Amino acid sequence: MSSARQIKQKIKTAKNISKITKAMEMVSASKMRRAQIQALATRPYTRALQESLSTLASTIKTNIHPFLVSHPSGVDVAIIISTDKGLCGGLNLNLFKSTIEWQKKHRSGKLILVGKKAVVFAKMYGLNTYAQFTDFPDIIRTSEILPIATIISKEYLNESFKSVSIIYMDFISTLVQRVKTINLLPLPKNDETNYSELVLVNTKSKIEYIFEPSPEAILDDLLNYYLENTLYQSFLEAKASEHSARMVAMKNASDNAGELMSELQLQFNKSRQAGITSELLDITTAVLAQRIDN
Repeated sequence: MSSARQIKQKIKTAKNISKITKAMEMVSASKMRRAQIQALATRPYTRALQESLSTLASTIKTNIHPFLVSHPSGVDVAIIISTDKGLCGGLNLNLFKSTIEWQKKHRSGKLILVGKKAVVFAKMYGLNTYAQFTDFPDIIRTSEILPIATIISKEYLNESFKSVSIIYMDFISTLVQRVKTINLLPLPKNDETNYSELVLVNTKSKIEYIFEPSPEAILDDLLNYYLENTLYQSFLEAKASEHSARMVAMKNASDNAGELMSELQLQFNKSRQAGITSELLDITTAVLAQRIDN
């Protein structure tokens, strides 16, 4: 058994760690609330944009725009949205598992990396990287994802990219975040979040719309908005997932530190009691020996 002094030092260390993790938990909780509010607030706009796109898809030929048409040339690209910082449980680990699976299916595919953790991961495993972006703020603005959207749009129109996917952590709740892969370009025709399934709903409703200046002109603008918004929403979901996972991880760390301190305190009390008992035995033995001598 460790000495009382050693146990006391361990208790002090655990207490210091607990203070740090508790502070980080409080900071993460504050950031988590902001990120969750931002992600949830933009979901209705994303759905409305998808519905608007579905309305156009039901009235015109959707193969008139390059974003809706696949082509054989170019490489497959995946945008990996990770974190810049760690201490968020198994969030990045789950994300990178899906990245490896995607890479196995697309041997010659390239990655657009978001976050320092993704950059380190790609270098460690020698993955083929097209571009990398780091140091995104906690509050994401549309302007901050435009460079990525511009690259995607330009290279897909030039047929340098064959397809574009997004792999990120989708925010479900504070305790649950799941890896999600979106086929961004060409626009999918059988995905649960894309416009094609909504076409049936709009067709059945038989609502007629008047488009100005024309459905084709609106479609061109709407597709660019859709591209930017889908990417933006993915970033918001990833941020909400990151701060939620980090808050939970820090709370678990604080709870574990508290349990460790309780266990160490029990050991300290036992060690101290054993020391006192030993001293009492020594005193008693000495007294008895003195009486025998007398």
